[in-house]
Amino acid sequence: NLQPLEIPESQLFSIATYYRPAKVVGGDFFDFVQPNDDRMVSIVGDVSDKGISAALYAAYTQSMFQSFSQTMGSPSQIFQSLNELISKRLREGDFITAVIAFFDLNENSVTIARAGHNWPLYYCARTRTIAELKPKGMAIGLMDNEIFSNQLEEEKIYLNRGDFLLLYSDGVTEATNYQDRMFETSGLKSAITESVHESSDLIIDQINSRLQKFVRSDELQDDATMVAFKVK
Repeated sequence: NLQPLEIPESQLFSIATYYRPAKVVGGDFFDFVQPNDDRMVSIVGDVSDKGISAALYAAYTQSMFQSFSQTMGSPSQIFQSLNELISKRLREGDFITAVIAFFDLNENSVTIARAGHNWPLYYCARTRTIAELKPKGMAIGLMDNEIFSNQLEEEKIYLNRGDFLLLYSDGVTEATNYQDRMFETSGLKSAITESVHESSDLIIDQINSRLQKFVRSDELQDDATMVAFKVK
């Protein structure tokens, strides 16, 4: 019930999500904030623990994200504020990874920032290639805000029709099969390549289908989350 009840509607892109906790409750979270008609901000995060304690940290982080995204003008600013507040409340050894996609709907762009999280995947329709977006950034809660802020980078992309962006947690790429092999980023890229001309919903369905065939089990070892954006 902590996840968004409704997926935002946008004239720029179609949006699809996937969330599956490894236990009854999990430490993955995602969210969307639309402060005005010109901007949308999305986050995918992963708390280092699992179960009830992880869900509580996730809920707190999600709440702070919703507040900061209303007024702050970049993903780096949001991350700096999150780290400043949340690092004071985390138990020693706990941390949170996350990635923020900051959409400017006027100029059809997205700015990505990461806090120790998986590299988002971006399919460029013009070049027909999939790139891993790798702006630097360390996990929330590991360092004081000065060091944390100095490590943050942003990557900005101008979007065109047919482009596709995927935010996801490591529960997807680190899912293992009976041979103890991981699905890995290559599995994600392969599934995207097969279905990238479809809507975001169908692309997520294809990834999930490939993931289930690979794992061959109804259970995952870790929480798995995906948020997909397909430019119309």
